[in-house]
Amino acid sequence: MARRQEILLTQDVLKLGNMGDIVKVSPGYARNYLFPYELAIPAGVAAKRQIEVLREKAGKAEVEREKNANIQKKTVDGMSIQVAARVAHDTELFGSIGNKDIVLALAKNGVQVDPKQVHLNDKIKKLGKYKVEIRLHKNVGVEITVEVINSDPNAPALDEAIAAATAKPADDAAPAAAAAAPAPAATTKKAESKVKNLGRAPDKAAPAAAAPAPAKPNAKSKK
Repeated sequence: MARRQEILLTQDVLKLGNMGDIVKVSPGYARNYLFPYELAIPAGVAAKRQIEVLREKAGKAEVEREKNANIQKKTVDGMSIQVAARVAHDTELFGSIGNKDIVLALAKNGVQVDPKQVHLNDKIKKLGKYKVEIRLHKNVGVEITVEVINSDPNAPALDEAIAAATAKPADDAAPAAAAAAPAPAATTKKAESKVKNLGRAPDKAAPAAAAPAPAKPNAKSKK
């Protein structure tokens, strides 16, 4: 495992730290992302002297961000947005709905958030209405409703599609129940009779009684 290095954050980095924090990251992450975008500098002796200045600046910025988040909360909290998706079967989707899809839908409603601010436990794979948390700030969270609808303009409304999919298993249960019903008693008795007779040769019919032989003519009576 590569040795981690200390860096000083010069900007807030989501899920890493705030401006003025000294954190440890992998050298590749620092070299390829944090340093080129001026989000951090190596935490050398000279850099550490800037900590107090940066932390004071970060504190003021943090207060301002929280203030703006609380203002935005009044508009976003309880908002309902729609995301159109292709349907494979009944309410099952082709693919799924993730953080980026929700961010795009929010942008259409004039709300700008980062995908990392969308707290979605798992990707959405069916039509329906879902409650999703949005963290506008680490101290300010809101809940919105995401309606995943069929992108086909000729498809039934969301509530109708869900009701039809829910009722379908009940309709299919009737043929299955009929197939599972026990056979009539008479049929059962015939089956039992066949089982009992299995392996036993059928009784042979007694031969018919032989007809009596005709009487031979008496030779003496001819004389």
